[in-house]
Amino acid sequence: MSSIEEASGSVATNAESARELAGSITSSKDLLDSLAARLDAIGVETTARQTQVAGDRAEELAGHANALADALDSLRQQVDALKGLLASAIRSGAGNSIRGRASRSASAAGSAAGQEPLPLKGPAASVSPRGISKRHFLGKLQMKSEAKKRNTVVLHGVDTDADIAAIWSGRAAYLHDNLYKVNDRTYGVKPTGTVYPVRGKGFVELDKLEYTALKGLKVYNGDRAAAERDPKIARFSRHMTDKTWETARNVFNQGQERA
Repeated sequence: MSSIEEASGSVATNAESARELAGSITSSKDLLDSLAARLDAIGVETTARQTQVAGDRAEELAGHANALADALDSLRQQVDALKGLLASAIRSGAGNSIRGRASRSASAAGSAAGQEPLPLKGPAASVSPRGISKRHFLGKLQMKSEAKKRNTVVLHGVDTDADIAAIWSGRAAYLHDNLYKVNDRTYGVKPTGTVYPVRGKGFVELDKLEYTALKGLKVYNGDRAAAERDPKIARFSRHMTDKTWETARNVFNQGQERA
């Protein structure tokens, strides 16, 4: 089975390399954002726009690199599953009677305790759970948190760990595709097992500009003026309205109330 183990290790290494590449590209994007803001400040608007375009392209490439890493992680899990199946097949000849007795004992114990396993549907049935990214939690937002076209922020007090446990124990409602609903909240599960919030009680949905404004308020402790001076936010200032900042402020304030 050494060839399968080598394949699994190789895929894992490539996934790690892809994530490191994404991190490097993101760092380059931050530098381009800063440069664009400085060029814009001194009136070199044409060059500033070109630099912004380069920054947007870098952000897109970082997204592709992360997507590649996710795909490689999924492939590694499939390889590991294949390794497990082969190992089971090798042991099956000598272990049928033993497994049969163990299965009957487990079934009897589960029935007695009222803990009969529930069938899983969707991606949760074939992958192990991985935690939600920090970029989704209000209390963990940083300026480097990736702002996507649509962003769901988890407010304080939401027990996402309990919700994830409910999904993998079959106590959440399977909706369709990769979506599950539990405790009035909808989650998605990626092929890698990574869980992400979608909508529901205790979640706030923000667009890219609103999420960027929220990051600024979080980093600068609610000071909008200071946030707007940050080069990573200044490049979006032309597109940010008072409504953008008001939406972000409402979310920020909810975090302050629970602090």
